Amino acid sequence: MIQAMLLAIGLARAAAAAPADTALLTYESGVLVAANWIERRGDHVRSRAELMQSGFRETEIELGPGETALHSSTRVWDAGGKSGAPIERALGADVVYWSDQIPSSIEQVVLRARALGQPTVTVAGASLYHPGTVPIAVTRVDSTDWVLDVNRKHYLVLTDEDGHVLSASMPDYGVVIERRIGFTPAQYPAWAPNDAAPGAPYRAQSVRITEPQGHVLAGTLTVPDGAGPFPAAVLITGLSPSDRNGGSPPWMPLRDVADALSRRGIAVLRVDDRGIGESTGDHAPSTTFDEADDVRTELAWLRARRGIAAARIVLVGYSEGGLIAPMVASTDRALAGIVTMAGPGVGGWEVARYQIEAAVVRDTSIAPSRREAEIARQLADTLTAREKSYLGIDPLRYARRVRCPALIVQGAADLHVPVRSAERLAWAMREAGNRDVSVRLLPGVSHSFLPDPPGLDAGWVALPGFMTSPEALRAIAEWATAHTAVRRARTP
Repeated sequence: MIQAMLLAIGLARAAAAAPADTALLTYESGVLVAANWIERRGDHVRSRAELMQSGFRETEIELGPGETALHSSTRVWDAGGKSGAPIERALGADVVYWSDQIPSSIEQVVLRARALGQPTVTVAGASLYHPGTVPIAVTRVDSTDWVLDVNRKHYLVLTDEDGHVLSASMPDYGVVIERRIGFTPAQYPAWAPNDAAPGAPYRAQSVRITEPQGHVLAGTLTVPDGAGPFPAAVLITGLSPSDRNGGSPPWMPLRDVADALSRRGIAVLRVDDRGIGESTGDHAPSTTFDEADDVRTELAWLRARRGIAAARIVLVGYSEGGLIAPMVASTDRALAGIVTMAGPGVGGWEVARYQIEAAVVRDTSIAPSRREAEIARQLADTLTAREKSYLGIDPLRYARRVRCPALIVQGAADLHVPVRSAERLAWAMREAGNRDVSVRLLPGVSHSFLPDPPGLDAGWVALPGFMTSPEALRAIAEWATAHTAVRRARTP
């Protein structure tokens, strides 16, 4: 209580000066994943959020009567890039600004609820990026405790007596937001998406790999500090056109995997899909088999590279990449192991139906009597070459031919790949004689490997966490370290 009182007094003094080093810090499973600096001068608020050290959201808000928000101007950019053009929004009447990614909006909701003076109230939250509002239910527990419910998420908020947020927690997601005085941008340095993390014990190199078909795969090779040769990993992207990081800031699962592995002494190669990012070629007609050929070329390039232990290389495949890894391993006996992340263990048509059915059942605008017809309609949609190829592949056919060690990682809240895929893959490998197959099923983790217990309809942009599941990263890193370690001969 005394500590809280002293903090509140400090915040009240700081509010008068509105210093630039007042920040709301977001922690996911104890790891700092975002910082949001706030400055307020009268009816003007400036909010600068830095997500995963790589994605920036800078917003200027003009406030109106009763802590409403009248106008916003928002710029979005990535570390190492140029600031985007401002997104100007006239927010309307009787609304606050809201963003799932910007914690300062939590404080504005509380201040609006205080102004309305009711124990329970629904506030309209206006988007900073596009027309429309979202309802935010606010319950005042006492003078400093509040509960917010928005976008199927539950915030427990602690404020000072004036409504300034001291902390907010989201128990379902393992997310905690805490106010800090004296935290500066220098303490959370920017990290360009394709670079090494600031202060990390590895370096990042830009590479270009020429394919026999003529296109060039551009990517990043992270190499641990010190003398090699180093064990290595090749990361494999999912079904959609993807860059080397598996997404844009702040959601970059493959960069998170690369960082976790290279911090443990493993070199990691990750590339943009053909025709995507800095890679050349045409992605549109490419198939799962073409992607597998690209991975084989990446493996050959890595094995020939000086400083890499060619006999200690693993594949790590995400989603469709979790299918491609067994495909490549089924004919490559030199691999040290494979990791599948949400890899399919059922045929492509069953994966497609699983995804569509999950979305249709959750869509309240579709009557139960119409669900089956809607599923059939969506299954009949026009397919790309990649999708047609993917749908015709039996993943167990390749799993049965995997002889190297395998780790199968699956999120238990996956709405894109049936969760039973994990054990189906494992048993197909074991029945064929593979004695080193492990399964890790992660509760409350989605297909994106983010904490997402309810499986949010709005996708990644509505999630409060930005970092790939720490449990998944730890499992992959520990397994890869053990399976790429130098095997010493036994002495008699």
